[in-house]
Amino acid sequence: MLQGPLTLGEVEEKIIRLCEVLDEEAERFADLSAQRAEAEADFKYRQARTFVEQAGKASVATKEAVAHLRASNDYRRWRILEAQERATQSKLTSVRAQLDALRTIAANVRKSANG
Repeated sequence: MLQGPLTLGEVEEKIIRLCEVLDEEAERFADLSAQRAEAEADFKYRQARTFVEQAGKASVATKEAVAHLRASNDYRRWRILEAQERATQSKLTSVRAQLDALRTIAANVRKSANG
Protein backbone atom coordinates (compact mmCIF):
# COMPACT_ATOMS: atom_id res chain seq x y z
CA MET A 1 0.00 0.00 0.00
CA LEU A 2 1.32 3.43 -0.90
CA GLN A 3 2.11 5.84 1.95
CA GLY A 4 2.41 8.90 -0.26
CA PRO A 5 4.10 9.92 -3.47
CA LEU A 6 6.82 7.64 -4.76
CA THR A 7 10.34 8.91 -5.02
CA LEU A 8 12.42 8.17 -8.08
CA GLY A 9 14.66 5.94 -5.93
CA GLU A 10 11.67 3.88 -4.79
CA VAL A 11 10.48 3.45 -8.37
CA GLU A 12 13.97 2.42 -9.46
CA GLU A 13 14.15 -0.14 -6.62
CA LYS A 14 10.84 -1.62 -7.76
CA ILE A 15 12.10 -1.75 -11.34
CA ILE A 16 15.29 -3.54 -10.26
CA ARG A 17 13.27 -6.05 -8.20
CA LEU A 18 10.95 -6.75 -11.14
CA CYS A 19 13.92 -7.15 -13.48
CA GLU A 20 15.26 -9.83 -11.13
CA VAL A 21 11.86 -11.56 -11.11
CA LEU A 22 11.76 -11.33 -14.91
CA ASP A 23 15.19 -12.96 -15.19
CA GLU A 24 14.20 -15.77 -12.80
CA GLU A 25 10.93 -16.42 -14.61
CA ALA A 26 12.63 -16.34 -18.02
CA GLU A 27 15.05 -19.03 -16.81
CA ARG A 28 12.15 -21.03 -15.40
CA PHE A 29 10.29 -20.70 -18.70
CA ALA A 30 13.31 -21.92 -20.65
CA ASP A 31 13.73 -24.92 -18.32
CA LEU A 32 10.03 -25.78 -18.47
CA SER A 33 10.01 -25.45 -22.25
CA ALA A 34 12.86 -27.94 -22.54
CA GLN A 35 11.24 -30.33 -20.06
CA ARG A 36 7.91 -30.05 -21.86
CA ALA A 37 9.52 -30.79 -25.21
CA GLU A 38 11.26 -33.85 -23.77
CA ALA A 39 8.04 -35.07 -22.16
CA GLU A 40 6.14 -34.63 -25.43
CA ALA A 41 8.82 -36.54 -27.32
CA ASP A 42 8.77 -39.31 -24.69
CA PHE A 43 5.00 -39.63 -24.98
CA LYS A 44 4.99 -39.71 -28.77
CA TYR A 45 7.85 -42.21 -28.86
CA ARG A 46 6.22 -44.58 -26.37
CA GLN A 47 2.88 -44.32 -28.13
CA ALA A 48 4.40 -45.00 -31.56
CA ARG A 49 6.55 -47.83 -30.25
CA THR A 50 3.54 -49.49 -28.64
CA PHE A 51 1.58 -49.10 -31.84
CA VAL A 52 4.36 -50.70 -33.89
CA GLU A 53 4.77 -53.56 -31.41
CA GLN A 54 1.15 -54.49 -32.04
CA ALA A 55 1.42 -54.51 -35.82
CA GLY A 56 -1.15 -56.92 -37.23
CA LYS A 57 -2.30 -58.08 -33.79
CA ALA A 58 -5.45 -56.03 -33.29
CA SER A 59 -7.76 -53.40 -34.75
CA VAL A 60 -6.60 -49.81 -35.04
CA ALA A 61 -8.92 -48.75 -32.21
CA THR A 62 -7.47 -51.43 -29.92
CA LYS A 63 -3.92 -50.48 -30.84
CA GLU A 64 -4.65 -46.84 -30.08
CA ALA A 65 -6.22 -47.74 -26.74
CA VAL A 66 -3.29 -49.93 -25.71
CA ALA A 67 -0.79 -47.29 -26.86
CA HIS A 68 -2.59 -44.61 -24.89
CA LEU A 69 -2.68 -46.78 -21.76
CA ARG A 70 1.03 -47.59 -21.97
CA ALA A 71 1.94 -43.95 -22.58
CA SER A 72 -0.49 -42.42 -20.07
CA ASN A 73 2.19 -41.41 -17.53
CA ASP A 74 4.23 -39.73 -20.26
CA TYR A 75 1.10 -37.98 -21.51
CA ARG A 76 0.24 -36.74 -18.00
CA ARG A 77 3.80 -35.45 -17.46
CA TRP A 78 3.72 -33.67 -20.83
CA ARG A 79 0.38 -31.98 -20.13
CA ILE A 80 1.39 -30.88 -16.61
CA LEU A 81 4.63 -29.37 -17.90
CA GLU A 82 2.71 -27.69 -20.70
CA ALA A 83 0.36 -26.09 -18.14
CA GLN A 84 3.31 -24.95 -16.01
CA GLU A 85 4.95 -23.50 -19.11
CA ARG A 86 1.78 -21.52 -19.96
CA ALA A 87 1.49 -20.26 -16.37
CA THR A 88 5.12 -19.10 -16.42
CA GLN A 89 4.59 -17.39 -19.76
CA SER A 90 1.59 -15.58 -18.28
CA LYS A 91 3.68 -14.48 -15.31
CA LEU A 92 6.35 -13.14 -17.69
CA THR A 93 3.69 -11.11 -19.50
CA SER A 94 2.41 -9.74 -16.19
CA VAL A 95 5.90 -8.76 -14.98
CA ARG A 96 6.60 -7.01 -18.30
CA ALA A 97 3.35 -5.04 -17.96
CA GLN A 98 4.33 -4.04 -14.41
CA LEU A 99 7.74 -2.91 -15.66
CA ASP A 100 6.11 -0.81 -18.38
CA ALA A 101 3.87 0.84 -15.78
CA LEU A 102 6.84 1.55 -13.52
CA ARG A 103 8.78 3.08 -16.42
CA THR A 104 5.86 5.42 -17.03
CA ILE A 105 5.74 6.31 -13.32
CA ALA A 106 9.50 6.90 -13.29
CA ALA A 107 9.19 9.26 -16.26
CA ASN A 108 6.37 11.13 -14.52
CA VAL A 109 8.33 11.38 -11.26
CA ARG A 110 11.39 12.69 -13.14
CA LYS A 111 9.24 15.20 -14.99
CA SER A 112 7.60 16.47 -11.80
CA ALA A 113 10.98 16.63 -10.01
CA ASN A 114 12.43 18.71 -12.84
CA GLY A 115 9.47 21.01 -12.71
